[in-house]
Amino acid sequence: MFACHLPPMAIVSWFLFLLAAACVLYAGRKLTLQGEELAEQTGLAHAFIGVILLGFITSLPELISTIGASALVHSPNLALGNIFGSNCCNLAILAMLGIVNLAPEKRPYTLNNDNLLTVFLSFIMIGLASLAVLMHGRWHLAHLDFFSLAIGVAYLAGLKLLYHFQGESSPTAQGSNDNVERQTRQHEKKQLQQKILATAGVIVIASLVLSYTAEHIARTTGWGSTFVGNTILAIATSLPEMVVTFSAVRLGSFALAAGNIFGSNIFNIAILTIADFFYFPGSLYGNAHVSQVLVTLLAILLSSLYLFSSLYGDRRRIFGVNPGAAGIVLLYALGMYALFILR
Repeated sequence: MFACHLPPMAIVSWFLFLLAAACVLYAGRKLTLQGEELAEQTGLAHAFIGVILLGFITSLPELISTIGASALVHSPNLALGNIFGSNCCNLAILAMLGIVNLAPEKRPYTLNNDNLLTVFLSFIMIGLASLAVLMHGRWHLAHLDFFSLAIGVAYLAGLKLLYHFQGESSPTAQGSNDNVERQTRQHEKKQLQQKILATAGVIVIASLVLSYTAEHIARTTGWGSTFVGNTILAIATSLPEMVVTFSAVRLGSFALAAGNIFGSNIFNIAILTIADFFYFPGSLYGNAHVSQVLVTLLAILLSSLYLFSSLYGDRRRIFGVNPGAAGIVLLYALGMYALFILR
């Protein structure tokens, strides 16, 4: 009955949205397997692969859609909402693992030292983004906000620290003097790189379709850009993170899954530096809606609760559900409802 009242273009948008989602599901699974293979070839820790490789590629939808909202649509709230909403959605995705245990041996999920370093880096970057929204673009150099520069510097410094930390804690891969074996490894690595690029291309194209169709569907409802960016667009662009995270846990690598989520979150915040650069009318935060602060604080609260639950929480499950994880998912839902009221 509801479908009869939908205009033809809305039906087409829903069809394209579901088709693109199926492509993201398939590409996300492939990307996880390729990340595992790259970790074995390079000798890098799974958490670092999650932060750098998977965190970057699965955040490409946020990068493209946010720059589009900033430079093409000139909608700062849509751009900010996409980033902040995606971060909250990512944390809810990670918490859902406490509701549905997908690990092969049903073992508890624990954050390693690399994951913890990434969590603390995400606190710093989200805090800078919160200050940027509160200051409404009062501090800027030309049209680039001071906090955007600080976010970019913090991201690069954090990645350098994470790389050195991972290098000290991981064993060095043994080299081989056999030329034939070395050439074989180089050929396999080149093939893997081509596969990763192809998979990334599928995710980018499919996520672009997700973003544009979700935006069109949202416009027909009459909701504001702040709510649309933090919910529909954010959830659509977070589909790669969801697929990669669940797939990594099924393969028994929670470090890769957690590294993907927190790596995506810090890269998402770093995207604001690029989006602010391409927003020429002024600072990206100058016209930010007050409800954007709610979402940034919600992201900090969800991260804090997840960290506390992982380090000190009760690992017991009630009817197969971790109470701390269920609380995080419920808090995310309540936060989105509060945002709907404030839209």
